Amino acid sequence: MPAARGRVAVPPAGAAMARLLALLSPWLEPLFPTDLARRGVTPDHRLSPGRDPGLEARLAAAIHAFGSRAVIPFAAEQGGHEVTIENTQPPSLLIGRPLVRDLGDGAVRFALARALCLTDLGWALVGKFAAPDVGVLCELACRFAGAAPPPMGFPPQRAGAFLDALGRNVPAPVRAQAAALAADAAAELVRLSPRDLQLAVRRTASRQALLWTGDPLGALEALGAARRRAGGPDPLADRRRALADPDLRDLATFALSDLFLDLRREEAAAP
Repeated sequence: MPAARGRVAVPPAGAAMARLLALLSPWLEPLFPTDLARRGVTPDHRLSPGRDPGLEARLAAAIHAFGSRAVIPFAAEQGGHEVTIENTQPPSLLIGRPLVRDLGDGAVRFALARALCLTDLGWALVGKFAAPDVGVLCELACRFAGAAPPPMGFPPQRAGAFLDALGRNVPAPVRAQAAALAADAAAELVRLSPRDLQLAVRRTASRQALLWTGDPLGALEALGAARRRAGGPDPLADRRRALADPDLRDLATFALSDLFLDLRREEAAAP
């Protein structure tokens, strides 16, 4: 699965800048702390062992398949029909009880897997920040790695504190990996649209999750449910309108591609 994940990346999510952000995410995230209380989530919502064995088993299976970063799962009504990520330490997954209650098994497995893939890709910050701030994050990552990126708005008066914090906490082997990506990432940043990076990361995570579940209908059900709004129409009721959504269209196109079928066959044949 790890090798296959890279093969389904949507550009620029598989390029140097995105890889550098993903690599440094565990140390970038603590620089911008968040509080679950603002979402109405408390320790009582934590998915503790034995509390929901079915949900625990599905999450454990996805974590095992992807070798994902450590996460803290919470399950609450506030999550709605999706799984969202908060950059606590380690990152928190807020699993919506309506998602588990209302959707089929394939949709739930896809939503969990997609959230784990997003976490590994650095979505806790890349998805939380507005596009200009993602540019600042990219500049920070490049500068820490040793490159001279184009200015993206990183405040000079705050640079020292952020770089010092990273210098104290990022292990030497990770710093070496970051340095190997730095020049290419900085060169890419000259023409990179932070908004395009956000879209690519989101779609890449959906493809990776579908590659594991192998259930296109469940995947589309999960993405459609995440777009539901109280009192609004079912986002999947009108197929033409649904496929006008870029994320849904990308996932449907990928599900029909030779690449998806080939990778699924390879996974099935693997020992």
